[in-house]
Amino acid sequence: MSARQFDNVDNFIATISDSEEDVPDLEASEDELDIGNETKRASTKVSRDVTKEEDTDLNPDFVFDLEGSELNHKFEGWDFGGDKDVERAKNVDLDGIIKRKGGLAEMAAVDQEYEESDESNAEDGLDEDAPKSDEVDGNMAMESADEPSEDNEEDTDEETAEQKSEFYAPEEESFSAKKTVHETFNSLSLSRPVIKGLAALGYAKPSPIQGAVVPIALLGKDVIAGAVTGSGKTAAFMIPIIERLLYKPANIASTRVIVLTPTRELAMQVADVGGKIGRFAGSLSFGLAVGGLNLRQQEQALKLRPDIVIATPGRLIDHIRNSPSFTVESVEILVIDEADRMLEEGFQDELSEIMSLIPTKRQTLLFSATMNARINQLVSLSLKKPVKIMLDPPKKAAARLTQEFVRIRKKDGLKPALLYHLLRKMDGSQQKRIVVFVSRKEAAHKLRIILGLLGMKAGELHGSLSQEQRIQSVNSFKALEIPVLICTDLASRGLDIPKIEVVINYDMPKTYEIYLHRVGRTARAGREGRSVSFVGEAAQERVIVKSAIKAAEEDKNPGSVVGRFIDWKVVEDLNKLVESKTDVIEEILDEEKQEKEILRAELELQKGENLIKHKKEIQSRPKRTWFQSEAEKSNSRTLLAFAKQKKGPNSKKRKRTEALEDSASRGYKKTQKDRVTDQEKSFAKKGQKNKGKGKKGRK
Repeated sequence: MSARQFDNVDNFIATISDSEEDVPDLEASEDELDIGNETKRASTKVSRDVTKEEDTDLNPDFVFDLEGSELNHKFEGWDFGGDKDVERAKNVDLDGIIKRKGGLAEMAAVDQEYEESDESNAEDGLDEDAPKSDEVDGNMAMESADEPSEDNEEDTDEETAEQKSEFYAPEEESFSAKKTVHETFNSLSLSRPVIKGLAALGYAKPSPIQGAVVPIALLGKDVIAGAVTGSGKTAAFMIPIIERLLYKPANIASTRVIVLTPTRELAMQVADVGGKIGRFAGSLSFGLAVGGLNLRQQEQALKLRPDIVIATPGRLIDHIRNSPSFTVESVEILVIDEADRMLEEGFQDELSEIMSLIPTKRQTLLFSATMNARINQLVSLSLKKPVKIMLDPPKKAAARLTQEFVRIRKKDGLKPALLYHLLRKMDGSQQKRIVVFVSRKEAAHKLRIILGLLGMKAGELHGSLSQEQRIQSVNSFKALEIPVLICTDLASRGLDIPKIEVVINYDMPKTYEIYLHRVGRTARAGREGRSVSFVGEAAQERVIVKSAIKAAEEDKNPGSVVGRFIDWKVVEDLNKLVESKTDVIEEILDEEKQEKEILRAELELQKGENLIKHKKEIQSRPKRTWFQSEAEKSNSRTLLAFAKQKKGPNSKKRKRTEALEDSASRGYKKTQKDRVTDQEKSFAKKGQKNKGKGKKGRK
């Protein structure tokens, strides 16, 4: 057996390797387990044959004493450090430009009376006369009962019980895992370094998803797991991984685990979670392979073959093909985080390539807040009878979240002024963390400028920023240097930024699921939170409101969905102020563009100088190969969208399409006369059919 000795073989925990040599000393001191010193290795060797005298030295009733460790009750979330030792690229100082144009001095206000009215309502942020629950503006939320929601628009063939039983492990395993309640991490049979790392983070009790997944994952079985956002999914797969890596051969450097994530920010967060949990686990090493960070530095780190590599799919393939000494031949555990998003958002080609490169004999763990992937999609991932553990599917928002809705009607042009009005009202001193979600990155950038000109600090997070700028935005937001972060849906899933008090949906999302992921950024881990959504006249936006009301009623908490009273007179006055700065906004955008072009020219000049100075070295490097060019990726996404359309609409969609085509051919809407004529033609056709049947019957 391994370092743990059990009288009962059933208690044996599967290790990541068959080798029992060079098992680390799990009783080593903190100095010996210092992760900064990679040269120190635990050298205690354990014999397979344990004598009776040795057995008597083990205390079967031993319980790790959490009180002996310093619990970190002020845990402020995970770090997003990036490449700390690399010289930073120059970026345009947008705040500096805004200051030169007269912004960021102090917050603009219409008059003193406006300030006082804000303070009088600041106690709970809601007007006493605001409608509650299903009274949220009847016209806004009410749809006809028989009208299909967006979520149920497409007909999908239900997977049969036979297909499910053939693909998944027996349901008894899933039921047993979810039923077992673990009050402490001791009952999960984890080793002391892992429990010590969890204790240092302030983790005293496993969350439901951790208690269900960890024992199954320790047995080496494939897992498909899902739980609400903020429930501890990352720790649920990092705990068993680190536990099993403690038993790996100490003097064989090889990458045993790969964790795939859809975004760079999530990859950095996962790396930090693993580093903090495994801080007392001896020589455990992590590698990061994501786009946007220094490629050469990543190559150097991967040359050492770290135990765990956290990566985005495209960059991982790049390193497998082009980084010397880095191989994935020894990979024994593959984790896909936010798996349904990875399968939905055009990563299929990259995932297929990765599956062909890593060993088929491995353990696969799939994690996501939702798991809507079909069996035929999962088959391509080579899962072996996975245990499906789905806890608290996110059909509803967090229990302590207050959801507010503001009906915009035809006041879309007032939205920037409305946003500023709400931000002042909810956080005039800028001491809260507020996330604002928009649909387009151009809107995020422009809103940041508008708020800056009105004296409010704000940051942005979207795909047009460099990786370095994204990291800087997240870290500044965490430190409250910028209290407002304007995001696209890049940040709606996965990122765990603590103590976000308010989420504002400046633009409503397309589906209720995306809405839940957005508002799930607040009211995490049992804390209170608030969301405010600007609802327009589109049917899909009203469907989301209706879904929120329905979920709150089913949860017997209708008061959590409310309508917010807006003083539109104040908003209109603020909008005049915003409109007066239109020319200044354009000047800032032009100046920013010019500075970007100057920086780009300087960068090209520096590249040219490096090519001349290091010509021989650069030419001697092997040519890099790419899995897909940008054009190929775009073509792949187009083909995927075409394949989805080719699938064929359901009956309701088909009727709607036919009606639209009919309307387009006429060039005008049907009149009453048209409908009567169509009805008469229909009756005539039916009459002829019935007449024909009668003649056949007489014959």
